[in-house]
Amino acid sequence: MKFTLLFFLLLPPILAADTLRFSLQQDDGQTHFHYNFSVAGQPQQLNFSVAQTTLSNHFRQFRRFQTNVMQQYLWRDLQLHMAKYPNTRLQRQPDSNALRYQIVSADKTQLPQLQQELTRLTAERSQFYLQQAYYYQLSLPWSGPVIVPDHQRLMQESLNDLLPVATALHDKLVNTAARDTLAYISSWLQQLPYQDLSDRQNSTGSTFSPPLRVLQENRGDCDSKTVLLAALIRLLLPDVKLAIVYLPQHAMLAAQLPGSAMDEKVIIEGKEYLLADPTGPALLPPGQISQSYIMYTRSGQFGYRLL
Repeated sequence: MKFTLLFFLLLPPILAADTLRFSLQQDDGQTHFHYNFSVAGQPQQLNFSVAQTTLSNHFRQFRRFQTNVMQQYLWRDLQLHMAKYPNTRLQRQPDSNALRYQIVSADKTQLPQLQQELTRLTAERSQFYLQQAYYYQLSLPWSGPVIVPDHQRLMQESLNDLLPVATALHDKLVNTAARDTLAYISSWLQQLPYQDLSDRQNSTGSTFSPPLRVLQENRGDCDSKTVLLAALIRLLLPDVKLAIVYLPQHAMLAAQLPGSAMDEKVIIEGKEYLLADPTGPALLPPGQISQSYIMYTRSGQFGYRLL
């Protein structure tokens, strides 16, 4: 069984974002976050505190997905299953990129049934191992099945940890319209430095950072910032329907909010969603995305997952 891993990288910036100033302080078991940035040319401050235990436990088990490790687990599962059948065995075929095998049996009439059982078992156990590791298999129009971080689950399980951040934002944005709330948070995240791939390879080996890690490290790539934005919007605007949109080497948020004829939107399951890209460093308001991706969104050549 062959798996493809999909990682999201940033393309060169379109327009440099304003310089964000960020600092951390620690005392009495709390980490205090301090931000100075600008939104629409106006200076802004954002301060919140997160318990150090929350930071240290925030998806500490999330790691780079290793296809070869899962293949070893699957091979073990298949061999255990075949042990129930006398005079049969599995012979593994050499392939560094996929799990390939041949069923050897004295009873040739058994082969179709055995192959069906092993195919079903492989699918079930693959799903189990992906779920354990916070990954998900997604089918994309241009590449077929790929393995990505389980952005939906990572967002949902981040909500409680992000409550201090959402509370600080709520205090600043109370009575602010939904679209303006999305624009404010997206602008802030765009000004966080982008995540350099080489840094990720030297740390956890994956380009994705869970939401609190993005804030603690003050950097993130496209899907990391998109999941963080989605989680904060879910906390502040719980009635707004959201989706993550997958494009070649990129990801962004889609929100079911009213838009104008000039806005960039996508149709997902018959509903219109406004696009918002928190990646940066380009300062793009909701409804505007890079020209590099418009050809995909307008033609429907994108993947998505409801959040």
